[in-house]
Amino acid sequence: MKKTKKQPKVPAKYLAGLSTKEKAKRKKEIAKNKKKSLSDPSAYKFSTDKKKGKRRKTVESKYTRRFRERFGTKS
Repeated sequence: MKKTKKQPKVPAKYLAGLSTKEKAKRKKEIAKNKKKSLSDPSAYKFSTDKKKGKRRKTVESKYTRRFRERFGTKS
């Protein structure tokens, strides 16, 4: 029997919105970056990331919404 390298389990949110080829590439990058130090910022950058340097849109929390209603700050 052949021994195969076991890929680390990758959360689905890391692969969301990627094509099949990009998913395979992202998984390979994660496995490679796993060997790097936790404090190394290059371990958290992906070449397959389409949002280079831009913040991702997320749902506003109920606490932020209440704060903005109360104090009138704009987003």
